[in-house]
Amino acid sequence: MISRALLAFILACSIAAPLGAIEDTSQVEGAEPGPTTPEADDPTRLRELIDTLDQSSLQESFRLLTKDYINHEQLDPLAINRAALQGMLSRLDFGAMLLTEKQKSERNSPFRFHDTLLTPRIAYIRFGTFKKGDVAALDKALKSFASEKEIEHLILDLRSPQAQAEFSIASQILSRFRPPNELLFKIRRPGDDRPSLFISQATDESWSKNLILLVDRETGNVGEIIAAVLKRESNCLIIGEKTPGLTVEYRDVPVGEDRILRYAIAEVVLEDGTSIFQKGITPDLQTVTPVDVKKAVFRENQKGTELSEILFQKQRPRMNEAALVAGTDPEIDYYLLRSQNKKTQWDKAPLRDRSLMQALDLLLTSEFLDKGAK
Repeated sequence: MISRALLAFILACSIAAPLGAIEDTSQVEGAEPGPTTPEADDPTRLRELIDTLDQSSLQESFRLLTKDYINHEQLDPLAINRAALQGMLSRLDFGAMLLTEKQKSERNSPFRFHDTLLTPRIAYIRFGTFKKGDVAALDKALKSFASEKEIEHLILDLRSPQAQAEFSIASQILSRFRPPNELLFKIRRPGDDRPSLFISQATDESWSKNLILLVDRETGNVGEIIAAVLKRESNCLIIGEKTPGLTVEYRDVPVGEDRILRYAIAEVVLEDGTSIFQKGITPDLQTVTPVDVKKAVFRENQKGTELSEILFQKQRPRMNEAALVAGTDPEIDYYLLRSQNKKTQWDKAPLRDRSLMQALDLLLTSEFLDKGAK
């Protein structure tokens, strides 16, 4: 039986004309330039066209390509099966993927759990691998924050890359932010009419004050579940960029030498049955931090540089009115070093984690306005 995915990739991969066979009209007087991208070559348009075909039309298209196409002998069973798998993986998007061992390991976070105070009133937590150790570290951080009465805000960073982690970890983390005995989310499995329920548990440590979440394109399944539940139940603010929608449980099966087929076997849905699989979470404020910049910030922080030092970087001293009145030159040290071809602390462009800076700016502005109102 011929699938639409198979036909799509036979069309896309097998019947494109060689470059030399295309008539060159660029030098013909009066010739009008053709479209740069033919409509039939547009993957989205191609899918729409194929989706209008019924089974008999698909079978006929397949028969014609394997019998009458100029290079039909190239469409042997192996080529057809490869096209079918490629087409199926393309259509399933994040639902299934083919990985190497290296690609699989690269999808795991290289960063550790981190917590700190950005200001006396603003705390920050970043998860690492979303393992059991992160839950223990979370409890320790929340206990520490609870002892500081000034702390009113928490920025929860869910941007550590982690393609898949255990759903029980998401439930444990959420239990620190939601009241006990609340239905957090459910897992649906094909053929099982009774989904698995995840209920919040009573914990010794918790957080009930102001909360801001950071997400991006690398936020994994557990991070997305946490963000979706907290957004729905507490209406907290989310900053960053749209997440991919990886809220499924995957199974990894070796299918060849250094080849792993990863495919979804269960789906997470919210309390009301809402699914975000392949839809993702759209932040309230879309503020994109390039992935390489974010990782550079995380690496510097992991090496020992305080996050506050990265966020509140000192500006190079400049000549100003006060210096003129005092008869001093605050720029002299900088120019002396430059004249001697020596490095200065201002030579490198500063790292700017725009998502985190946006969250911090909002909180600082809110505190300033609150003080003014009082």
